[in-house]
Amino acid sequence: MAKRKQKEIDVCPNCGTKVEKPEKTWNLISPLPDAQGRITITVMGSYVCPKCGHKWRGVVSKIKAGGSSVEVEGKKGVKKIGGEEDNKTKDEGEIIELDLSDLDEEE
Repeated sequence: MAKRKQKEIDVCPNCGTKVEKPEKTWNLISPLPDAQGRITITVMGSYVCPKCGHKWRGVVSKIKAGGSSVEVEGKKGVKKIGGEEDNKTKDEGEIIELDLSDLDEEE
């Protein structure tokens, strides 16, 4: 059976006590980039409830880095740092057109 998604990661799932900060944090780096070519770095945290002693883990924040911008997703929402605000314009390569009739004449 799948686990239910907890709304707030810093609240104890047993008793509902709010924990100030995680006891331990570590980074998980995705091996493959997303559609925009960015690498996702997930900051995980291990929490211990001061009231009941229950231990749990959860995602503290996510960082998507690469290209010309960095995107940080945390408790307060998503924040974009640097890069272009409008990603509609992409760098395109030079277009080379070949006519197949030109290739037949050389033979």
